[in-house]
This record gives sequence, structure tokens and C-alpha cells, in this order.
Amino acid sequence: MSQLGAILKEARTSAGLSLAGMAKRTGYSRSHIGNIENGVRQATPDVIRKYEEALGDSLKRRSLLLGSLGILAAGSEDDTATAIAHEITNGRSGLLTELQTSHATDKAIAAIVSQDAASLAALNGWSHRGKAVLRVNSAGILAKTRSALAGTEAVSVLRTDGDVRELYATAVLSRVLVLPWEDAARWTTSGTLSDVQIARMAEELANPYDAGARWCATLALYRSRDSDPEAVSGALLSALRVETAAENLRAIGSALAGIDPLKI
Repeated sequence: MSQLGAILKEARTSAGLSLAGMAKRTGYSRSHIGNIENGVRQATPDVIRKYEEALGDSLKRRSLLLGSLGILAAGSEDDTATAIAHEITNGRSGLLTELQTSHATDKAIAAIVSQDAASLAALNGWSHRGKAVLRVNSAGILAKTRSALAGTEAVSVLRTDGDVRELYATAVLSRVLVLPWEDAARWTTSGTLSDVQIARMAEELANPYDAGARWCATLALYRSRDSDPEAVSGALLSALRVETAAENLRAIGSALAGIDPLKI
């Protein structure tokens, strides 16, 4: 059982609420909630908010709203980013270990910690060890600092760590192509892009805020090169002229040469 699932279960049972009762109050199925509490499924921020709404004061008396989960469940993206950035600057990774943070949250955190060498060093270390969610969140923040060096470090993790790559690429494909998470996850290992999707990924190659997304776009375009060779080559050549992260330059050059960026 994950720490998050255990805390949610404790909050529910302490309030004297059954799984069926929680399902009725949250709108999620009994099996879905049970799987989250047992660690089979990952809890989303929406699930946490539904627990907060369903349990009210009973939940607020417990650690959920006093610790990391309360910060993630309540408040705006900026509030969440500020809280997580504060923890990072104090050398603590707890808020990055349970839920995959959003693109917007990562950008906001990166803006706060990008000039703090100790924070960047901590994120770099966390991106190589611990749970996959911690590694992907750490790499995601590094990728959005707009630093060529930090971006290269983040992309190196994506290239070599399959679990992080799957989580990161799923998030990018879901956001850029407006796909359900499950569909985006399938596309991380197979599938080619349509003409419209190629155009969207080509635009993502110019995203100045996310070196990791640019690398994922490069990989997706390489895999779809036979669908529209001219469009893919044109997009990659344009990206080559402005890219600053060394790992991305390697990936783009590899894709243009017809070599899988994962093979370099």
C-alpha cells in the first residue's frame, strides 16, 4: 500500500465511512477507491479533493490537510508550486513522491528554484533515485528551468530511464495532442502521428519552457517520419537552429539521420 493510499484509507475509516459510502459521496466507483487506497491505482488531485469534500471536518482533523496531501489537494497551481518549491529549497522531496505534478506546476516551481544551485543539485540527485514519480517530477522541474545544462540533465534521464520516459512522454502527448491519459500512454511505445498531430508536435519543438517536452516531440516525430517526411524533416531542421540543450541537439541530429534517438 502506498503512503498516499494508506493516509486516504485512514482518513475514511477514522470518519466511520465505508468504501460504498465514500463511493457515493465522491462519484467514484467502490472498486476505483479501493484500488487507490490499496496502492493499485494512483490518486489524482481530483480524488484527494473529493475526499476532502466528503470528509470535511473529520478529514481536516487528520494529517491529510496538515501535510503534503493537503497542499496538493487545496489551493491553486501557484499555491502548490510555492509549497513544493519551499520544500525543495529545504532539501525535502516528500511533496514530489506521490503525485505526478502538472506541466503548469513544474513551470511555476522551476521559476522559483532555477537560480538556487542547491535546489537544482537536489533535483538532479532525486531524478536518478527513489520512486519513479519522484524521478519524473524532479526531471520535469529541471527541464523547465530554461537552463541548457539542467535541460540536458533532465533529458539524459528521459533517454536512459524507461519508467520516467513513459510517465513524462504520456504527460506530453496527453497535453499537446489532447488525448486521454490511457490513450497517450499507449502512444509512448507505438503508433504514428496524423498530419494534425505532426503539426502540433512540431510546435512543441519550439516550446522554450520544457526541454523534456522538446525531446519527447523529437522522438514522436522520428517515429512518424514515414507519414510526412517533408513536414517532419522541416520541423526538426528548424528546431536544430535554436535548440540549446546538448541532449536535444543529439536527438534531433539522430532523428534527421534516420537513427532512433533512443539508440544514441
